[in-house]
Amino acid sequence: MIIKDIDNLELPEYIIIGGGPAGITLAIQLEKKNRKVLLIEAGGREFNEKIQSHYKGDVYGDKYFDLEYTRLRYLGGSSNHWGGNCAPLDRYDIEKWPLNFNEIDSFKKETKNILEIKNNFVKNESSIFNSFELSSIENGYVNFGEKYYDQLKKSQNIFLLMETSVLNLESNENGKEVTSINLKIKNKSKKIILNLNKVIVACGGLENSRLLLWSKEISKNSFLKNLPIGKYWMEHPSGEIGHCIGKKDVVEKVFKKKNYFLVPSENFIKNEKINNVRFSVQFWEANGKKSLKHILKDLVCLAPNYGKKIIESFSNQVVHCVSAIKFSVEQKPKIENDITLSKTKFDKYKIPQIKLNWNIGDDVFFTLKKSLEKLGQEFIENDIGRIGIDKYVYDQSFKKANDIFANHHHMGGTIMSNLDNVGVVDQNLRVKNTSNLYVLGSSVFPTGGHFNPTFTIVQLSLRLAKHLTT
Repeated sequence: MIIKDIDNLELPEYIIIGGGPAGITLAIQLEKKNRKVLLIEAGGREFNEKIQSHYKGDVYGDKYFDLEYTRLRYLGGSSNHWGGNCAPLDRYDIEKWPLNFNEIDSFKKETKNILEIKNNFVKNESSIFNSFELSSIENGYVNFGEKYYDQLKKSQNIFLLMETSVLNLESNENGKEVTSINLKIKNKSKKIILNLNKVIVACGGLENSRLLLWSKEISKNSFLKNLPIGKYWMEHPSGEIGHCIGKKDVVEKVFKKKNYFLVPSENFIKNEKINNVRFSVQFWEANGKKSLKHILKDLVCLAPNYGKKIIESFSNQVVHCVSAIKFSVEQKPKIENDITLSKTKFDKYKIPQIKLNWNIGDDVFFTLKKSLEKLGQEFIENDIGRIGIDKYVYDQSFKKANDIFANHHHMGGTIMSNLDNVGVVDQNLRVKNTSNLYVLGSSVFPTGGHFNPTFTIVQLSLRLAKHLTT
């Protein structure tokens, strides 16, 4: 049910902060277990510019999206501008997490139902190449605010409190238990006094760190101290990386379908010590910079025999293509990529804005260089065409370009790890050194793979619901 205030409300066992895909999924699952939940959402049902302004912040390092608009502060969270493409992470990616792959994979079917995905995912299917396989992305666009609003409204076990900002969390004297939450309910200050209630922070891949960092900073005891909150923040560098020329029907057969991608095999990843990455093609005749005629000229200079073969076959009306090669690549978690709090800029509630430090490291360029050179070699060996690799793979020049090479995929900051100096949460998403505080969402990802994070976010939400109720 929708509530306007917390007066006279008997606090339920579970308090979820954040009404995006993670928070809503967890609330719905707890309701199925006949558990009561207080779901706190900072925004309302619709976009509101004043509420959205709380997300302002600054970016340092490589170019990135405006922090005010790379996430959304209203019911449904970033699913309100999500394109819908998603896929589960590879087994190889999950192997680096402090839990078993099957613990995540067992929730795949239920996650597909939630995201309304009908097709089965293609995972590491063999291709004509030795070093590359095929994987697919499926469209599961679900706006969580729209899909679940009526259910939340009618629920007798979920109490939805909107337009309410959580200012900070407070703990008991030894810093090991969250005992109260300070709120602004439509600009009115309130404090929730807890009694062993479980608190789940599910505010998103940037805001999770911000809330914990601020709670840590103003705490007068050891609460959240000595935890690397905000560290190891990640994205998926992405964009166009080169072009391919060859027979269109042959190139299309390589990918089989539009939602199929070439990905390096696990052996190739391990042998070459590269990050996970995916490639696709987008067909075009000219991109405004180089015409097909000029690219053919370049091709003849670089590969005379193949170029001659293509040019001669035009008389036989064979359709040739020029296609942009697109990529999305894993970024290794590095401690220097982090979220911190500003010392000079604050929102209207006097909470410091975020300072995001993000840099695309050498590991990304090394991965692109190794994988594209190998892919180009196998294109030649299989007589598919020729690949031209953009110079920025070698000179990193896109770091100075006007384009932003990212995906709005916010990962890390409160990562899951058994190592005390690395992890903020344990394998069950409980914040270390606390008894009743959990973090949920892509901020807990220890690695990001190359697939969109929403599918895995929902899987983790289902897993946490099971853990909290068994």
